[in-house]
Amino acid sequence: MTSTGLRPLTPRRTGGRLLLPLLAASAFLLTLAGSSLKNTLQVYFLPIADTFDSSRGALATATTLFAVATAVASPLVGGLADRLGGAATLAIGTALAGVSFVGCALAGQLWLFVVVYGLVAAFAFAMLSFVPLGVLVDELFRHGRKGLIYALLTNGAAVGFIVLVPLWTWLGTEVSWRSVLLVTGLVFLFGLTPLAVLTARRAGRITGQDIQEEPTGPAEAEEKVQQAALRRLTFGERLRAAVEVRELRVLALAFFSCGVTMAFIDVHFVPMVHDHGMGEATSSTAIMLLGVFEVAGGLLAGWLCDRGLIKAVLVCAYTLRGAAMLLVSVAERPVPVMVFGVVFGVSYLATVVATTMWAAGALPERVRGTGMGLVWAVHAAGTAIGSQAGATLADLTGSYTVATLASAALAACACLLVSVTPAPGPDKS
Repeated sequence: MTSTGLRPLTPRRTGGRLLLPLLAASAFLLTLAGSSLKNTLQVYFLPIADTFDSSRGALATATTLFAVATAVASPLVGGLADRLGGAATLAIGTALAGVSFVGCALAGQLWLFVVVYGLVAAFAFAMLSFVPLGVLVDELFRHGRKGLIYALLTNGAAVGFIVLVPLWTWLGTEVSWRSVLLVTGLVFLFGLTPLAVLTARRAGRITGQDIQEEPTGPAEAEEKVQQAALRRLTFGERLRAAVEVRELRVLALAFFSCGVTMAFIDVHFVPMVHDHGMGEATSSTAIMLLGVFEVAGGLLAGWLCDRGLIKAVLVCAYTLRGAAMLLVSVAERPVPVMVFGVVFGVSYLATVVATTMWAAGALPERVRGTGMGLVWAVHAAGTAIGSQAGATLADLTGSYTVATLASAALAACACLLVSVTPAPGPDKS
């Protein structure tokens, strides 16, 4: 029984069960592709700045606006996923991603690039990442192993580090960044969007099947009425219900530090390696290692979370994150940079998986998307601050030392905050 007195929806037909692996694979592919919204700019940050003849700080306004827009979009996307479903939200995001890539490729001036990337791409990314995936997992996989399945799906972003970053790096030596973004946008519009729409339709048949069928008794009739009532909740009502959960507020505050440190990877890591006299081979290898260990760390985190060790996973993840930022603050040779990639990679997805599983267990089912969206809004606010402050400090001081040490301190604060919070109770679904 759910917290609302409803029985969980489960696919009654064998065909629905057989579809689950295919739907999961499709969601993984869309998330992998969606990671290119961030890692293309990560790789082409300096060439794009050179094209527009701008400073790092000026171009960083695009990533800052991206983070701010993601903060605004996340709870809205969560509410949309609560209403339409996770798969339908992914489909909308896929089409929007294609539009944003084409727009960025054709932008002739910096301000237009900033607007398209900072607004359109941000909303697309929010629709292709952790919040709708969390809702999708909750919809399709009702009985156990949610942590491991969520880790598997969200590892699409990790595979993006492993596969896409080297690809973008190589393509950057052959063609212009504009050509790469234009072709990528066309692939999204004419290749991935039809796949996403088909996935949404198939997922809708499974998640909506029980309430679309005619009720066979008084209990099912009452369930159908209550499900319809839940879908009529306004966004404001969902928002208020989520904010009332104390655990959500604590998780969001800790997750702020995760956002700040993510900004370093997304925006500043490649320029920092370049500043220290190391080439593209070092940065791309370190990011590839980060992706490999992100996969391993995420899967391990999901497996441990399914065994009730959510708090322990989160404490360890923030500890590793802080250690990684301390290490990179003094890394001026390739080997420490590679070690940074490994340590940061282990923690990269572990914070996401543990935070999502904790939030999902603490939130009433009807507002889980909205609540997780709020957590990601705070994360995105941290990313915005980390993006702009890091670039500005680098322009002023000539290094990223202050930014990396501040990030390490924030990770330590998050670790302490989680440590003094009571461990999560049973899932409310």
